Amino acid sequence: MSEQPGPPAQPEDRPGGRPAGEPPAGPTPPTDQLPPTGQAPPHPPTDQLPPTGPMPPAGPARTQRTGWRALWLGAIALLTAFFFYPLGLVLGVAALVVGIRARRNARRAQGAAPGAVPGIVLGSVGLVFSMLSVSLTAYLWTELSGYQNCLSGSNTTADKQSCQDEYYPKIEDKLGLPAGSMDKYGGLL
Repeated sequence: MSEQPGPPAQPEDRPGGRPAGEPPAGPTPPTDQLPPTGQAPPHPPTDQLPPTGPMPPAGPARTQRTGWRALWLGAIALLTAFFFYPLGLVLGVAALVVGIRARRNARRAQGAAPGAVPGIVLGSVGLVFSMLSVSLTAYLWTELSGYQNCLSGSNTTADKQSCQDEYYPKIEDKLGLPAGSMDKYGGLL
């Protein structure tokens, strides 16, 4: 005996009154195996759990954007290393992290991350310059802060010149520079 396809059975025509499209009702567990009311049901078997493990690789467009982001961060880190070195320090670290992540994602997806390597290089150079600036400032802190305090209290050009005459020799001595070499670069401080 063969069944011929026909119109779907109405819910009242199906066993148990289930509407069409629902899975068939299997054997129900005995009531002694059900958890008491108010308790969580038992955990499903491990073959029914969603797969876990490393996340799938990022898409190629996202990897490319991340590579370009690393390039921008590295370039800005290099620029700010000369003018505002604490920001250059932070941006240099950010360029390294973003660039390395972009390279890893690109390698995992077997794609390319344009801008990631130049971003890593620029971020590294900016980070080095920022670290040199921070260490030099820490080393010359007493002389530089004294010079800035002297300048803030000066009103005339003669006062500013007396500040230079007092603090430039101290900076030259501490750095081991020849006498008078700071006169060329006085405008930078």
